[in-house]
Amino acid sequence: CYIERPNFGRDFGSYKTGFLHIFKNNWQESCPRLLMINDSVFFSAERMPKFLNDMMTSEIEVLGSTENYEIEYHLGSFCIAMSQSVLKKPIFQKYWKNYRLTDVRPRVIKRGEMKLSKTLKKCISSPTQFRALYCSSFFLRKLNEDPALLNFVVSNSRTSDLTDWERFSANSLVEFLHERFLYPVNMVDSSSNTDFQVNVELEAVNEEHVIHDVITLKKYIFRHVKSDEYTNSNIFDDSIVSVMAQVFMNGSQIHQNASSLLYLGLPIVKLDGMYRGMFNVYDIQRISRLLETVEADQLQQILMERPFGGSTLIGWRKAAFMSGLI
Repeated sequence: CYIERPNFGRDFGSYKTGFLHIFKNNWQESCPRLLMINDSVFFSAERMPKFLNDMMTSEIEVLGSTENYEIEYHLGSFCIAMSQSVLKKPIFQKYWKNYRLTDVRPRVIKRGEMKLSKTLKKCISSPTQFRALYCSSFFLRKLNEDPALLNFVVSNSRTSDLTDWERFSANSLVEFLHERFLYPVNMVDSSSNTDFQVNVELEAVNEEHVIHDVITLKKYIFRHVKSDEYTNSNIFDDSIVSVMAQVFMNGSQIHQNASSLLYLGLPIVKLDGMYRGMFNVYDIQRISRLLETVEADQLQQILMERPFGGSTLIGWRKAAFMSGLI
């Protein structure tokens, strides 16, 4: 069924029209499982069959593709599968009948994304029936199981600095270690007048190395940390995994971890990644390398036709964008 409607209310305006059409025709009585999804995403055809099968054959009553930790925890509303038991719940039907349309982005997030998750939680039979397919615990488990994923995250984590979400880096790992496990072997009082002589070659001072996997990452750590035979290597291994998982949980997972999620099998890339400042050109290149050539070209064109709004918009539009209104 194709429904054409005025473009008002963003994605939740269309969602409301769709669900009200379902309820009007009483289709919730015969629909075993429903997938709600919007057009704000790019799909990889190669990964799509398995993803749809995972979403639509799952026994989980409410299954999102990814989570979102921004403002408060909720499922990413661009893609959620739900069982018939949820569709038939009066509280779920009431939510859509009472939903007030708006084009103001913060209100859509509050009334739509976050309130929808709260409503869905009231429709499930137990707390275990509300989760995301590519959730943070899944990512943590994969990090501990797959050394190749560790190497991938080191060289493919998001690099854009246009948002204040935490990013994985060698320095962030060293900071984590310093705060928790490292202490100085020789404490030097900076207020003392003691003179020190350091013998070091200039080339060694200026030496720099490219960090592209866990091995080179550990070499960087060891350059900053004096380890000996008593050092427990598990501290470094667990710290790397922990910092990666903590960064994964920042903000919207689909934006924060686009390349890692593609690597793991999620076929979706959000089309506003560059516009919102989540991606830069380097990030887009890393994402594109995971796709077939034709799809990579298509994705790059779509993303780069919507450059960062904070750099391209002017006047009231820029002010509204930077405050999150549009």
